[in-house]
Amino acid sequence: MVKIKNRYYVIRMLTNDGSPPTPRKSSIFQELMKLTSEMFGDFGYSILKMSLSVRVLDEDVIVLRVAEGGNKYFGAILPCVHKIDKQPMVLQTIFIGRSMRSCEKRLIKSRRDELHDALGKCTKTETRTQLLEAIHQICGQPARIFSDEQRKDQATTS
Repeated sequence: MVKIKNRYYVIRMLTNDGSPPTPRKSSIFQELMKLTSEMFGDFGYSILKMSLSVRVLDEDVIVLRVAEGGNKYFGAILPCVHKIDKQPMVLQTIFIGRSMRSCEKRLIKSRRDELHDALGKCTKTETRTQLLEAIHQICGQPARIFSDEQRKDQATTS
């Protein structure tokens, strides 16, 4: 039996006007497939169509799964995304991992760093105590961003 090796991309969506991104999973998939078709034709489209899936969509972060064979095609189209669902935005790759677990660890570290940066810029004591509580919550107890179903997606692809 052959195991299909996947790559997981943790991507941050950055909008031009600072508003929160509001795309749906289907619109993200359609935009990526449209760009793939334009750049690589039918061959690239068929490779990514079989392997690309949006695993997690959470506020400004998405996690995408791509089979190892379509990895280079997917990496080439990411810088070309300028809008999703008629909302202008760019995609920033935070991490590329081999498992959902490694993506979750990196996302927790990234969010913790964002909280520490916000704490350094904070001037009001009320918001400072709220940020300290949030940092304590993240560092003090194990945080679970992804559900068990999303972590076990390897079992469903086999």
